[in-house]
Amino acid sequence: MRTPSPSAGCRVTFLVDGYNLMHATGLAHRRLPPGQLQAARKRLLDWLADSPAVRAGAVTVRVVFDAQNGPGESREQHHRRVSFRFAFRQTADDLIESLILSEPRPSPLVVVSNDGRLHESARRRGFRGWSCQAFTDWLIGGGPPAAAPQPPPDEKPTPSRSHDDELLRAFQTPKPRPGR
Repeated sequence: MRTPSPSAGCRVTFLVDGYNLMHATGLAHRRLPPGQLQAARKRLLDWLADSPAVRAGAVTVRVVFDAQNGPGESREQHHRRVSFRFAFRQTADDLIESLILSEPRPSPLVVVSNDGRLHESARRRGFRGWSCQAFTDWLIGGGPPAAAPQPPPDEKPTPSRSHDDELLRAFQTPKPRPGR
């Protein structure tokens, strides 16, 4: 997977599921005391702002954090060239999905999340979805991931040819009816 290349002077915008990325990078965990959550968010925003691509203005990064029970609606704020906002009375996934739908096409937008629902929403609109790992690898300069993230494997096992043949025989051969 390559970084989408800006065309006609358009910068690539990364729309990031904030807590998803925080958990994936180890900046947060489920038992993080509430008082430390704000510091963890700041560390994430600082880390993003310090990346060479953001510092050079080559990309735009917009982060959405969950805040369903927050005190009020949040407008987009800025922290050292990184935009962020809190989802109010909805999940971050819901807000990100509505932001995907409102994004004009064509647009160099990449959704960063480990949530398949968001990747599907991005794909339906013609955008890309990157896993948090792929984004992190790209961001820290390890180069772009070698291949596009694959969808999760199908939960159902693929039946064998003999299994298919057995099913066909079972349904093609009429069963004798009782009393005949």
